[in-house]
Parts: sequence; structure tokens; C-alpha cells
Amino acid sequence: MKRKTLILSFILIVFIVSVLAGTLVGCSNIKSLFEVNATNLADYANFTYSNGDNKINFSLKASGEAWVKISWDSAVVFNEIFLYENGNNVTGFEIYVNNELVSSQDGIGKMRNVYVGTTTATSVMVKVTSCKGTYKLTDIGIYNLSRNRDFHSTAFVRLNEEGDPFKDVDLSLIKNYTDYLIYPLVTFDSEGNLNVNGSELAEVSQKFRSFNLSAKLNLVIIPRPAEGESDNDVRHNALKDHAEDLAKNIARLLKGSGFDGAVLGFDFSFGENLFDYGTYNEFIEILRGEIMSPYEIGVFINPDALIFNKTAKRLIDNFYVITPNLNDNSKGTFSETVCETLETLKDSDLPQSKTHLTIPFYSYDKENETLYKYCDYAEKLGKYGNTITLDDGATLRFAGYTFVKDMTAFCYDYGIAGLLSVCPHYDVEGDLSLASAIKEAMR
Repeated sequence: MKRKTLILSFILIVFIVSVLAGTLVGCSNIKSLFEVNATNLADYANFTYSNGDNKINFSLKASGEAWVKISWDSAVVFNEIFLYENGNNVTGFEIYVNNELVSSQDGIGKMRNVYVGTTTATSVMVKVTSCKGTYKLTDIGIYNLSRNRDFHSTAFVRLNEEGDPFKDVDLSLIKNYTDYLIYPLVTFDSEGNLNVNGSELAEVSQKFRSFNLSAKLNLVIIPRPAEGESDNDVRHNALKDHAEDLAKNIARLLKGSGFDGAVLGFDFSFGENLFDYGTYNEFIEILRGEIMSPYEIGVFINPDALIFNKTAKRLIDNFYVITPNLNDNSKGTFSETVCETLETLKDSDLPQSKTHLTIPFYSYDKENETLYKYCDYAEKLGKYGNTITLDDGATLRFAGYTFVKDMTAFCYDYGIAGLLSVCPHYDVEGDLSLASAIKEAMR
């Protein structure tokens, strides 16, 4: 069994996730929310089924392995396939293009996309390889969707707090992102004062600019409690009694720092009430008055977005939405991670053009508070795998290469602003790189 990596170096993620994570209950339906503005090539295909049937439409119902082959009389061009299931009983499926395996994943649920890149083919086969009871696939979409807009791939980078800030950061693994969230260079106290190492701030800014000049750099700012204080005490006192001081200090910090914005990691795990939310919204207005464009304001938020009012949503530039698998290894299917999050976002009226979904480069065992790095299991997972069974029988669930590629593609198609990679230094180089999977789906 691979050595377990304890979560000692994961303080900020636990801080953010533990206070924001909750059960997602989406009322909207992902299929009704996502309207594809492109020709469905499946509408002009023939369907041949494993039981010998030949039909002019798609529907696959069985209680074991079964397949359907979609074919055309002449070659078609597409880059993405969408599958829809009535229920959530498929536990394994494969996609073949021109009889060649191009994808294998472990669930479909209400909706599952498969991004294959620009492809010319005369046939596609969908094969269900495993299930729990009877399943029914109700629809399929085969599209050639455009790639013509900006999409942010953001890396959440945790620097070393003592000595060389880049001691534990492999820059080769994070060089190709469009944006960076950097921690822990700045904290604030109860009176709105910032704790900043000026020389280190300049060093970090220059280092990032040296290998990615066009990327946006954002500072994550969180409370710094004194002895006897909690994070909540600091946040409450600073926002209630020293909001203008804190806002002016953040604005002063950004000017000439080489950074492009601030991301607020505030703790709302205690005293969640209208007063707290009102204070936070008022602070956003004050901060926006001090931080003028092009400087940006970002926040971490749960998908229900209950904290912010309409004015705050308008003034905030980036919402980094906590997805369920960030802090819970058991909630990592595409339906739970992507579909339910987007459904909940729709019901909360969060601007999708400002929204970034988080994606972990690790598996986190919530019960044992243990983190497992993707890089330690990448080879075993391979191109298509998402789960690993340990020697003790425990199952780890990762967002593997294909999962990340498909999630990126769907968020791009849906109109989401981008993805935030958490612990990107747990990635690998080469064919199994998750950063490369993100980049591939943006083409």
C-alpha cells in the first residue's frame, strides 16, 4: 500500500472546505439546463444493438453487458458525446470510435459527456460493461462543439511558509495555467491589519512572471487569529468594526505588488445568520470601492451561494465553488461532482460566467483525515481509471485523467468560467498529467 500522506500541509483547504461543504440538493435538472446549440449527428444515424435489433433511434435497456453501435453512411466530424441515463445503475461503460477504444469510465447517471477531440468517423459504439440491476440509457448526443472562448485553468498553489517559498513546489507541473491562487503570503487580524512579507511577496510575483508572463496572480487572504481568538472572531471583528481599514490595506497591498487580485477565504462556519451575511456583503461593497478594475475580487463559496446578495454577486469577479469531491472521497461521480453542482448553482442564481469549479488532484478520506496524492497512484489509474483499492480494502476515488478532461469540456460547453485545480503540485508529467487533460479539453 502506498504511504498515506497526512493532511498537515493542507490547512487552508480543510479550513475552506470544512466551513463551506454541505449536501448538494439540486432542484433543476442538468439536461434541461444545458441546451446544445449544434446539430446532433445521432439524429441522422443508424443503430445496431447487441441483441440483434436495428433501429432508427437510441435506447439501451438491459441488466448486464450490452452495446449499441451508431453508424453513418459517410464519415462525420465530432468532438463530444453525451449520454443520458434514467437512474444511476451503470457502473462501467466504454466508447469505441471506428472500433477503437477511446474512453472507459465508471458511471453515467443523469448525464455524462465524453470528450474525444476533433474526430472523423463512420461509427461509434457505446458499451455498458457493468451495472447494478437494470439500467436504461435514454438518449445520446454526438456533436462537434466550438472551442472559441476564454476558459480559465487556475492553480491553487500553497507555498512553503519557512525559508524558500518554492521548496515544495515543482514549477514544471504548474507552468501552463492561465491563473494562480497563491497562499499563504497574506493574512489579516481583528483590526484589519495585514501580515505581509514584502520581500517574499515580490520574489513570488517575479518568479511566477518569469515562467508565465500572461497569467493572472491572485493572493488568497485569510484570518490570522491571536492567542485565544478563533478565525471567526477575527473575521467578525475585522468586517464589523474595521471594514474600511481592511479594504484600504488590501488595496494598498495590491498596488505595485505585481498581483492582479485578492481572493477572500473567510470563515462562516459559526454564527451563520443574516447579520453575518449582511456584514460580508457590505464589506464587498467597501472593498470594491477601494479595489478598482483591473484588480479582481474572488471568493470561495458553496454552490448554494446563500451568503451573497445581488449587489455583491455583481461586484465579485470570481466565485470558486467547492465541489463535493474536494473534501469527501465517497462523492466523486460525474453526476455528484459536476451535474448536481451546476444544478444547485442555477437555483442559487450565481453568475456562471464568473464561476470556477474546484477539482482536487488528490483523494481525501474524510473519516480518517488522510490525503492521497494523485502522483502516487497515476500509473495504476492509467488513462481511464478513477478508483484504487488499497491493501486494507479501502477504496480511493480520484478525478482521473479522462474524468478531468470530460469535466473540463462540459464546463467549457456549459459556459462556466473555468476550473480551479487544488494541489496541482500532486500532478505528474507526461501522458497522465491532469493539467494536460484540462488543456486538451480546451482545444
